[in-house]
Amino acid sequence: MKSIYSKFKGLYKDGRPIDFLATWRKAFDKASEREVALFQKMYSDNWFTYNTPQMSLTAEGIMGKYRLRFMATLLADESPTPQRRSDGFDIWTKEIPRVGHKFFMPARTYRKLMEVYENPRLSEAQKVREIEKTLKADVQDAYLGCKDVMDFIALMAFSNWGVAQFKPAINNPGGREFEIDYNMDEANKLVSAFNWTTANTKAGKLSPVLMLAAICADLRQRGIEPGEILMSQDLYYWLRMDQTTRLLVHGNDKQAQTVTKTQLETLLGENEIPNITVVTRKMGQDKDGKRGSVEPWNHNFICIKPAGVIGEIQPSIEDSELMEEDDVDYMNAGNGIRIAKWRTGESTGQVAGEVTQGSGRLLPIITDINAIICMQVRGISEKTIPADANGNERMYCTKQEFEGIDALMEG
Repeated sequence: MKSIYSKFKGLYKDGRPIDFLATWRKAFDKASEREVALFQKMYSDNWFTYNTPQMSLTAEGIMGKYRLRFMATLLADESPTPQRRSDGFDIWTKEIPRVGHKFFMPARTYRKLMEVYENPRLSEAQKVREIEKTLKADVQDAYLGCKDVMDFIALMAFSNWGVAQFKPAINNPGGREFEIDYNMDEANKLVSAFNWTTANTKAGKLSPVLMLAAICADLRQRGIEPGEILMSQDLYYWLRMDQTTRLLVHGNDKQAQTVTKTQLETLLGENEIPNITVVTRKMGQDKDGKRGSVEPWNHNFICIKPAGVIGEIQPSIEDSELMEEDDVDYMNAGNGIRIAKWRTGESTGQVAGEVTQGSGRLLPIITDINAIICMQVRGISEKTIPADANGNERMYCTKQEFEGIDALMEG
């Protein structure tokens, strides 16, 4: 059955009859034309541009054009190839996965809306405002629920060696196991020689700011201009408060003083280090009927990326746009995202209420993956990294070299 919001008729706004669902359709159309965000901007909005949705979009087509590959756990003859990885993943070549966010509004909420709609003591403007507020919350949750996945993929890849993984038991309840590997260069996967901890800085084993300066200098030597550093809130706070940072900012006499955000930015700029973006993103998820949250960013990592846009998001035309159902209200929210609303009840054998669903087939593609550095700075089993060709001590090395140090020592 059609959305309950199609039942609220006879109300006026700005002297004209208002159709609540049509108003949102127009709002999305205008936002798409102007390429502006209706709701809050996310990390993916700052780092990616949206391409025009394609009719037929497959993982195989994207892999042929860009540098990434998809893996999915499949069943029986769905498998596109007989060769399986040891961890149970197959290379996936079919449609890119459908992302979505679906939630339910019980009949009691509709009852409250009807009380507002039929209340003679409320002005027309008050009725419109209350109904619009509830509808906006539904539309916003559905829309941002799809964009959440874009943030999730990008943030996990930036803090997990260029790989984003979805696992039903951890971060994808009810979904399939899926992996996107952006094929980050081994030279861009770095490991610190020592954990970024107060104990190590006090012992004089490392200075994080000087290490960042060395990495940025190395990147420029390779023709890569660093423009932004990503790290977690707790790591950022530690970096600001650590004694090595305070010493660089205030000197010996005043190193007991704290370091402000402005002072840290000045210090970074003087050492040709880009500013830090603090990642605080969490996503809500519904697992076994219980609301919880999942965090895509690994707090043990930092990421150094070029400034601004580093990729694009490629949508496919959503299934429901090709095959609409008669008793469902749809909205094209732009960028390949589609919002649907329908009622449930006795005729469907379900609890009475309304379902709102945002869905789309879209994927962030990191086109500048060769210019992105992923570095582990905590959670490390510390090892002695061999000196460079000139006999100088090194503060970091590649992940590949770090993992081979034990074998080298044994040899």
